[in-house]
Amino acid sequence: MYDDVQRSTAPLSPRSRLVRVGSSYLLVAFGVAALIQAGLGVAPFDVLNTGVAELLGIAVGLAFLINATIAYAIGAALGGKLGWASLVGTIVISPLLEVFLHVLPAPDLLALRVPMFVVGVAVLTAAICLVISTEMGPGPTEVVMLGMVTRGVRVARARWIIDGLALVVGIALGGAAGAGTVVIALALGPLVAFGLRMLRYTPPGAPTPVAVAVLA
Repeated sequence: MYDDVQRSTAPLSPRSRLVRVGSSYLLVAFGVAALIQAGLGVAPFDVLNTGVAELLGIAVGLAFLINATIAYAIGAALGGKLGWASLVGTIVISPLLEVFLHVLPAPDLLALRVPMFVVGVAVLTAAICLVISTEMGPGPTEVVMLGMVTRGVRVARARWIIDGLALVVGIALGGAAGAGTVVIALALGPLVAFGLRMLRYTPPGAPTPVAVAVLA
């Protein structure tokens, strides 16, 4: 398994960037909705959102805006780059999520919930990789991740740190988590690193890729 990614040899056209950004909004909303409906555990950042909502007695949507603002500030301080797509995504993903929550079923059978969970993780990973590769502005946890990458932290490790902290703090605040949340926290880092490799993309400021095997 390799954690390195590499820059695309041909820059994306403006149209391709816009298509990837728009697709990422739809995919992240679908992926999060699938995880929620599967009922096995949501992403660590969503655990943090529910925890802050519980602590302050506010809506989860408002808690998301608060946490997103803090994450953007931390990411920018670390060297991560925001963009117009960061703001637009923060605004449009919530209503898209509501649409998918009304469309997707919430199965009772574990034999259906597990595949839905797996699909949710895969779709969420694809959304993250697509929006990062456009360099038009990723989501809050991705900005923090990219800031850490500019400081020499590998993609998977940076994601582990971010998701681990969000999970621990979220649970401490009373956030809703499940067994699947731990799976997401462990798997999302390597999956994002793999997805960026498939797109032949290296985040700005990352060291020149050198294939280094991670021995089991």
